[in-house]
Amino acid sequence: MWIYQGAKASPGLVMGPVRRLEHGGAGLERVVQAPGREQALLNAAVVLAKDELRQLEDAAEGTDKDIFLFQQLMLDDPSLNQEIAGYIAAGAGAAPAMERAARICAGRIEAAEDEYIRLRAVDVLDACRRVVDILDGRPRNPLRLDTPSILVSENIYPSDIVSIDRGMILGLASAGGSAQSHAAIIARTMGIPALVQVEGDFLDRGSVAGAVLDADNGRLILEPDEAVRKDAQRRIVGASILKKRLAVLAGEPCFTKDGTRVELLASCSGPEDVELAIEAGAEGVGLLRSEFVITQGRMPSEEEQYYFYLGCLQAAGGRPVTVRTFDIGADGPVPGFEEDAPNPALGMRGVRMSMLHPQLFHEQLCALLRASAHGSLRIALPMVSCPEDWRMAMEHVKKARRDLRRRGAVFNGDTEIGCMVEVPSAAVLTAEILAAGCQFVVVGTNDLIQYTYAADRLDGRFAAYFDGRCAAVHRLVDLVLAAAAPLAVPVSVCGLHAGSPNQAVRYVRQGVRCISTEAASLLAVKARLLEEDLTAPPAAD
Repeated sequence: MWIYQGAKASPGLVMGPVRRLEHGGAGLERVVQAPGREQALLNAAVVLAKDELRQLEDAAEGTDKDIFLFQQLMLDDPSLNQEIAGYIAAGAGAAPAMERAARICAGRIEAAEDEYIRLRAVDVLDACRRVVDILDGRPRNPLRLDTPSILVSENIYPSDIVSIDRGMILGLASAGGSAQSHAAIIARTMGIPALVQVEGDFLDRGSVAGAVLDADNGRLILEPDEAVRKDAQRRIVGASILKKRLAVLAGEPCFTKDGTRVELLASCSGPEDVELAIEAGAEGVGLLRSEFVITQGRMPSEEEQYYFYLGCLQAAGGRPVTVRTFDIGADGPVPGFEEDAPNPALGMRGVRMSMLHPQLFHEQLCALLRASAHGSLRIALPMVSCPEDWRMAMEHVKKARRDLRRRGAVFNGDTEIGCMVEVPSAAVLTAEILAAGCQFVVVGTNDLIQYTYAADRLDGRFAAYFDGRCAAVHRLVDLVLAAAAPLAVPVSVCGLHAGSPNQAVRYVRQGVRCISTEAASLLAVKARLLEEDLTAPPAAD
């Protein structure tokens, strides 16, 4: 029995055989031809690679589609192609030129200060590897598995997951990677347990007949003994029973034991997410991250955004949808809109960035107002830090309404506009922001914890601040509730913190009556709230 430690990328526990996923090395019999011929071969290989990526994009679901669109766009990147052309002109073959350029391009990305940008390096390598395989004549057929297996590799790419039959992948483990990589995001979306940064020589052992992947506790156990196998079987059966019991709760409204009604909403990124959330029992969408529509590497037009929001409303089936306007900056950068700032998290975030790019903000507001005429849609403005931020943003809302009237467009002039409370100043100044016309409040715990405790939410060393009780954040929520109560302004709490059943109970005991979190957490939160009696003293921590 061999035990290896790794970092959790997607939760879960599975048991089964291990198959090593090989990505291949350099071609062994490369014959270099004239530069013009090599460039022509490269161009043809890129066309074929993009066709294959389009097929993977069509087969993918939800936000996963954009990963393969991003890879297609990377193959058209001018800097990448200049590197390749220069190397070919110097006498290199197309395949080694692509390999060299890919390493250089990925190295530049990995050197970026922003975490999100650094994590895109693996997508560059994935796309370029496909072109090299075509040039070398290596097959790009997906790995064929005879039985459901745990896949292990140095790195696991998005295309590895999407191209293999979902029912054949039990789990994933890689020596490299990150919990925020696209492959990890796909694994979480598909419910596949996954570990990254697994330490030790586990890859040297190749394929083995049996293993336990315990992503919940960060362990990969190869050839487990009888005791470990029995314990894993017991836990897997228990998790299955719990999942079935929770599923029964999906269609019922949430009331605490004493009869207090709590609305449970989902945080989503697109129509597919919304559909899954509704199936999991969400009563609507408490936070739609509109950045999803611009992750394709280009800014969508007003018309494209309009149909995207309509798709989300349709997926919600008449239930309410709260859309957050673009929160560009910090850990959500967009090409062409990055700020060269010493600390992006304290720079142009949320409405600040939107007001810095008024045409972008105007088109989004017009699209949202038009879509709101076809369903229950509300607009939330992110990173409002003071009443002045709110007033300036509302001037843009007024301008969008005037423009739509001039154009004769159909829109809902009474669309509710609210603000995200994500910094301590907004919590303290909530009364003033409400007085300026804010119609609802969404407390974003991810950023509020980050800014309250000066703890970078992307730095794993500060995880305890996001998992603990966060007394200071709860006091700030008290200030928000106190300001909103006299005006009967609704307050919701969203974020991973709100998805913790114990934290959800604490917020409800404070007076919060609407919780929004990831769909995967909804049923666990509901089950916990159904057992809570708010008239009884809270249980000791």
